[in-house]
Amino acid sequence: MAASATARVINQGLGVAIPAVAVVTVIEFGADSSVGNLLLVLGAMAVAKGTLRYVEQFTGHAVAFRLLADLRVDAYRTLVPLAPAGLEDERTGDLVNRVIGDIDRVEPFYAHTLAPMASAVLVPILAAVGLAVWVDPAVGLAFVAFPLLMVVVAPWIRARRVATLSREARDQSGETAALFTDAVQGARDVVVFGAEGVISGQVEALSTTGAEVRTSLSRVAAARSGIGDLLAGAAVVVVTLVVLDLFDAGVLDLAAVAAAIVVAWVGTGPARAVEDIVADLEQALAAAGRLFELSDRQPPVTFPTESTRAPSDGSVLIEDVSVRHAHSDTPSLEAVAAAIPDTAYVAVVGPSGSGKSTLVELLMRFRDPDGGRVSLGGVGLTDLNPADLRTSVTLVAQRPDIFYGSIASNLLLAHPEASEDELWTALNSAALGDWVRSLPHGLHTTIGELGETLSGGQRQRLAIARALLRDPKVLILDEATSELDLDTERRVLSAIAKERGRRTVIVVAHRLDTVTDADEILVLDGGHLVERGRHEDLVAANGVYAGLWRRHLDVIE
Repeated sequence: MAASATARVINQGLGVAIPAVAVVTVIEFGADSSVGNLLLVLGAMAVAKGTLRYVEQFTGHAVAFRLLADLRVDAYRTLVPLAPAGLEDERTGDLVNRVIGDIDRVEPFYAHTLAPMASAVLVPILAAVGLAVWVDPAVGLAFVAFPLLMVVVAPWIRARRVATLSREARDQSGETAALFTDAVQGARDVVVFGAEGVISGQVEALSTTGAEVRTSLSRVAAARSGIGDLLAGAAVVVVTLVVLDLFDAGVLDLAAVAAAIVVAWVGTGPARAVEDIVADLEQALAAAGRLFELSDRQPPVTFPTESTRAPSDGSVLIEDVSVRHAHSDTPSLEAVAAAIPDTAYVAVVGPSGSGKSTLVELLMRFRDPDGGRVSLGGVGLTDLNPADLRTSVTLVAQRPDIFYGSIASNLLLAHPEASEDELWTALNSAALGDWVRSLPHGLHTTIGELGETLSGGQRQRLAIARALLRDPKVLILDEATSELDLDTERRVLSAIAKERGRRTVIVVAHRLDTVTDADEILVLDGGHLVERGRHEDLVAANGVYAGLWRRHLDVIE
């Protein structure tokens, strides 16, 4: 940046000097033979000016693009600790716009702000010094006030209002990106319900609001630009009056008068550039503010750098945990306690809103309990670093995330060094191997964004295969087979049941008949663990589970 700023100052200094020297050359020497040497000097100055412009642009942009790359990496690393609990209220499109659009908007700060600001201040001062030394001190003093006013005063015109509008413009851009993301991801439902008009109306409303914000910004920019040109013209008028007075007094000759007037006009050029600089700077600061707002958030959980020790096995101990969500008046879990032995096959059931998903979030440490403690293999989850926790516990969600790419690349997310045989073993365990073999490109078949080219059941089975490939100590299935037909679900659960003795399996069940053979069933209701035991015992107890079982039988009949 220092190289870029230095090159720009010298470049623009030459931009002031070249026309001044040219005017003096014409007036002083006319057709004199020595004019040829002066023309060579002017040519050399022009070559130097072009070279310095290259240096300024290259170094400034090289720094900017390197820093933008670093900013994107930092932004993603900021998002990861916030996910998923810390991003529940965020829209995907707006987050993407921050990482892409807002960071791109920061680029002018590095490439088009720092060096131009340096030249906007230094070049007029150097021009004033030149006028004072080579023309007359009074001329330098008469000139320097105007570009300094352009640099100092113009940017502050309605500065607070512009800062607010700039932030609104960036927020509006994020809202538009979020709307388009929602519309594209939900295109099927938009078509089904004929909601194209609704979406286009929302787009029009956002676009109209954005146009109004940007019109207000352009109104201020136009006022600043007009004041800048007014001050530039005033500089020429005042300098002209001073030099003419000195010319009449015989202090200056015609060449000095002409050079002074030229410098008065050209010398304000770098200061006039402040108008564009400030507009870019205000947008950059607004964009940076949105990035900093994200990076300043405290993640819902913090991890130690190193684990105190690795879990000894896959046993899980839940000790009187309670959780209350910020938007809820009642606790999601309250005083829940359970001990799950290593390699046990345990089901978690309960009516909707009973706290099953919150319990899963605690086991995955997506959030920490407000009270109580969760341990894995004798080690508190809060004492495990991310690597040890994520290799020990794996989740298959009801709506798993499938990424654009091949089947193999989706599987390799869980185990990048896995062999092809290991991939096939995982697919076979998830009852997906035969289908993948039937595809023309097999493992290398491309899956659409969000797994759109797969059925719901295929997405779930691919996610189960990915989890099995991870080979964790604890495998959590959060209604992970809800979109499978009964026969396929039984095949998948039968394959998972074979994992007994190898790992702890915790199944959050939707269909109760799929977990009747569980070693133990934990029954949640209203955030409390109300029952626990084997299927037959719970049915005989005629409690909450028995009621759920009767309703289940009514549905399947």
